[in-house]
Amino acid sequence: MSESAKSVSSYGKRSTEPTNIIAHIGVGGFSRAHQFYVLDQLEGGESSWGVMGVGIKPWDAKMYETLKRQDFLFSCNMRSEAVNEVVVVKSIVDYAPIFSDAASFDKLLEERVKIISLTVTEKGYCTTETGELDLANEDVKADVSNFESSPFQPQTAVGLICRVIEERRKKGVPTLTIMSCDNLPMNGLTTKKAVLSFAKQVGGGLLDFIEASVPFPNSMVDRITPVTSKEHIEEISERHLINDEWPVVCEPFLQWVIEDKFVDGCRPSWDKVDGVIFTDDVEGYEFMKLRLLNSTHSSMSYISTLAGFKLVFESMADKDVESFVRRYMGEIVATLEPVAGIDFAEYVNTLVERFANPEIKDSLDRLSLDGSQKFRNALAPALVQLKESGGEMKTCRVALAAYLRYCAGVDMEGKAMQCVDDPMKAGLEDVGGRMKANPEKGTCEEFLTLVFGEDLVGGWGAFVDGVFSAYLELEEKGARAMLVA
Repeated sequence: MSESAKSVSSYGKRSTEPTNIIAHIGVGGFSRAHQFYVLDQLEGGESSWGVMGVGIKPWDAKMYETLKRQDFLFSCNMRSEAVNEVVVVKSIVDYAPIFSDAASFDKLLEERVKIISLTVTEKGYCTTETGELDLANEDVKADVSNFESSPFQPQTAVGLICRVIEERRKKGVPTLTIMSCDNLPMNGLTTKKAVLSFAKQVGGGLLDFIEASVPFPNSMVDRITPVTSKEHIEEISERHLINDEWPVVCEPFLQWVIEDKFVDGCRPSWDKVDGVIFTDDVEGYEFMKLRLLNSTHSSMSYISTLAGFKLVFESMADKDVESFVRRYMGEIVATLEPVAGIDFAEYVNTLVERFANPEIKDSLDRLSLDGSQKFRNALAPALVQLKESGGEMKTCRVALAAYLRYCAGVDMEGKAMQCVDDPMKAGLEDVGGRMKANPEKGTCEEFLTLVFGEDLVGGWGAFVDGVFSAYLELEEKGARAMLVA
């Protein structure tokens, strides 16, 4: 008689209560597959550290309710052609559902909370194209206006962080470390800049206190994690006999490079887990990953979608797409300085293998999500260097032309196509539609400026000309032909 699946909650909570807590804003697939998984590997999941989830937006409710029903346990399924392994992760020990219970904010004032970490995606930092806090953002304005209110129900991560630091300061509770785990260039510095800008708005000496007392370590995070599907849930139940309402699926590969800068050195020994290192210089690893993995993901997603593909591994099985990806990375790698211990040719080959992993079934739609933010953070710095050096940009221009064409909302046959969400969705679809109806270089420049900003695009006629020419060729020859152009 075959064994039946059992609930993930039947695996039981950890037996030890953690003395140190990481409060994590934005519990989602990536944080669970990456940071929470790593913490669970320490001392068999019974380390002195645990995670408190923090939810501030209404959409956090579904994850909170699901995890709560499962005693905050979840399964992490690592998949490749050679590996199919499941680990039940027990590192989440509490949750502050601030979106529905403002009083739960007080959990973050407990002395055992030593670190606030966050994965809120690029748009969650509420910054402008120049990296400044967007003071015109309605959520930012609300948090500034309501900062002294009690209870405080924050709408932004930066508002929450500032209020936690301020309340701990007033109560004499030791300060904590703020650690971003998002795909942002020098994410610690980016977070610090946004937080300090918010602190300046609320005054009261908070800005000076944060500058003097609160570290913001940079980190580079890497593990491909697709959106969990119904098929994933069913397979984990059938193959691994675990019933989990919201498991997380990821590749076996994991890399985490962390700047060793924490209050009083208080942090978990994450580096005891394979793939994690502490360093005094994250920047080289960060630029390598953002430019070669993240910008490549975005750049391949739009042209692959226009060529008729839906899933990443299916597109990578096509030799023309693989060739496009390799040519693109060949152009971008020229903008990188050497990184200790990294062979770029080997790294590129590893990325191609990871993208082609047939067990992940990552969607091109996921890679297309928030494209304007991803391109600005992952590609813009490389474009600056290519502009200064006059380096090769042919494939890069094709990728951006495909992004512009994608924003028209119709495929290459003229059929309506649903574009995925983006903070600039309305503006992108407007300019994409106008470009499709009447291709003009000025419209192309408007698009590039919308994505990358006037400081980069203004006066760079060769860049605009190149993307415009690629767009016209794309319309004439089709996406398939441009993959090999």
